[in-house]
Amino acid sequence: MAPKSLPQTGFYPIKGIQAGLDPKTTNPLRKVPQRMEFDTWFTSQELVHVNQRALFFPAFRNFCQAKPDDKFSFFQIAGIHGKPYNPWDEDGSRKGGNYCTHGVTTFTTWHRPYLLLFEQVIYEYMKDYATASFKGKDLEDMLKAADQWRLPYWDWAAKKADPVDKKGRWDYNIPLVFQDTQKKVEIRLPQPQGSGKVDNALYQFTMPGGLAMGDEKLPPALRITPSQGRDAQNKVFTTPYHLTKGTSRHPAEVGITQGWINGIQNNEKLVATLRNVSFGVPPGVRAGSVTESLRDAYFRLFTIENFEDFASTRPSSSGVYHNCESLHNGMHGWCGGPAHGHAQDAGRNAQQGHMSVVAVAAFDPLFWFHHCNIDRTIAIWQALHPTSWFSPAHRSEETDPLRPFHKDTAGTYWTSLDARETVPLGYTYPLLDRTTHLTPTGTYDAPAHQRAIITSLTDTYNAARSAAEKAALTADSPTGPGLRLMSLSALLAATPDPSPTDRIVPDYAVNVLYEKMALAGRQFTVHVFVGRVPARTPFDFSDPEGSLVGEVFNFTSPAPVPTDAHASVDAGKAAGCVNCARQAAEHARATGRVVLTNALITRWKQRLVHTPREGMAGPKVLEGMEPEVVVPFLRANLRWRVTTADDGKVVEDLEGTVPSVKVAVVVGKAQHFADGGKLSRFWDYRPAYEVTRGQPGGVDESDGLYPVGGEWRPGV
Repeated sequence: MAPKSLPQTGFYPIKGIQAGLDPKTTNPLRKVPQRMEFDTWFTSQELVHVNQRALFFPAFRNFCQAKPDDKFSFFQIAGIHGKPYNPWDEDGSRKGGNYCTHGVTTFTTWHRPYLLLFEQVIYEYMKDYATASFKGKDLEDMLKAADQWRLPYWDWAAKKADPVDKKGRWDYNIPLVFQDTQKKVEIRLPQPQGSGKVDNALYQFTMPGGLAMGDEKLPPALRITPSQGRDAQNKVFTTPYHLTKGTSRHPAEVGITQGWINGIQNNEKLVATLRNVSFGVPPGVRAGSVTESLRDAYFRLFTIENFEDFASTRPSSSGVYHNCESLHNGMHGWCGGPAHGHAQDAGRNAQQGHMSVVAVAAFDPLFWFHHCNIDRTIAIWQALHPTSWFSPAHRSEETDPLRPFHKDTAGTYWTSLDARETVPLGYTYPLLDRTTHLTPTGTYDAPAHQRAIITSLTDTYNAARSAAEKAALTADSPTGPGLRLMSLSALLAATPDPSPTDRIVPDYAVNVLYEKMALAGRQFTVHVFVGRVPARTPFDFSDPEGSLVGEVFNFTSPAPVPTDAHASVDAGKAAGCVNCARQAAEHARATGRVVLTNALITRWKQRLVHTPREGMAGPKVLEGMEPEVVVPFLRANLRWRVTTADDGKVVEDLEGTVPSVKVAVVVGKAQHFADGGKLSRFWDYRPAYEVTRGQPGGVDESDGLYPVGGEWRPGV
């Protein structure tokens, strides 16, 4: 059961962990604990972190095993994000959960109090376990450690030393604690045990008492119900998460097997997906870190100037297609994994991992640490763009209630304005502690702090700058453009006068526009290829064809049907996602971007041979990076396909089934500075209509998506 400090009645105030902190929350130099990178926290031998782990793992297990009818159970708090669409901490005036805010600017701010609630509840479980398990000085130390604990984040965009790689190579990975070797974790135990292994509830969420998520033993309002939809052939399929007793990642199963019911953790497939996101070239051709599109995509978020452009997939008035939410969506799809086709003899079940499905994503513990990284990303962006916020046209959204989260026992809802700063909420992140950047007079030195942040971001994530350096350094190699690209450090060591310099280079991307609810909320993915499209589905970054260079994942839910035919969705009477219903009614559009530059550099340097698309004569090998060379190459070799995420099947009639999907290739400029403390620039993107004209979903002048006369042309 939940700790007694968590009241089962009345509104619950979410304030963040404030114990031991300066009560003046508006102090800009207030000292607050940091949310740490997960592996750093998990492997730290500092006593405070050892003690935090001694509390966190038993407490998190107790949290997960609290009965689902407990208001502060993991089941109910995870259910706020989607199913079972049960009101949480509400007064009963509204029906259904209907809470999550995808596709709008408040996507960023709604998830901040949601994470804060999760963190605050775990803290109460930690204190409860400490009080019940430790005594005397040990108890005092444990409670102090709990006061300093904050939710760790999973930095999925950074490469780290791989603990299972004997050569010590660095790569993308999931946190150590989620890997198969960590079903139990070693922690400090109360005396006289000293230390020992305990169950790791982070590995997967398992329903308390062995119940299924839709078990009839649960109260009706708390049962997760099966969802139904129709595929491209208009045949009904079911998403059977009501049958599951545990969460899955990349289950790759069809049919209601016992494995699917209990939960399948194919973490190796998740790791392989993350690593192959970065290259999309045949095995053995991967060359250093030149094609890090995941790091590249992450770094570029911080170069976006406008908050609303940065925050969500909602189309930008300034033509920005890259955004935080779209990258977040892709991570959800990559973590959960695709379905592997409906089977007639298996009841036509759509079985993705939980993270891939909005309605049940938050039940996978990985969700919380992924979202903690999204919150960190927002906080970093805010530090670099402190004056950018809701524009005058959307200023009213700043005070929209972020239901169901309350600030006080009177029931006052959180707003985006309340969620703008993290320090008043009792936490910050590495790089963001303002007290480390003060002037001699003790005031905050914002320019110096921003420079330090940018330098760290450049070193960790700016693969586009690294690629530009390596491409330039090998351009005049006596071995020709086929020279294999080595690591940048080795290349610089072997190159005379390796002084960095400012560079302005061409930049290439695919912009994708689509209607979110085009398939009545059924999820779909736009896959972008340079080269031949693999024959098998679901498409896979590890496919030997190696042509998949990026994806835009439409992370959405089916629109609900109002229970009252005369009720509007705004009245909260729909038993499902009201935001989805509203966006369906408005034909809301969304955007995403796949950056091509680094993948093209690899193809140029490795002289990879491509198969031009059907009926198209054109270059099979990329001979350079100038637009006059790249555009004809892409005209011959760029392809895209749309698949429905719940079965991985290609939508054959794209213009008839999803006519809202519009794909454009844009040619822009990137400026990378020798001074790593200056943020790279990406600008002046112009559509190259000749690449996409005439292809299903391809953009041309008649679509009116770009300024007239602003298209790319040779010599312009």
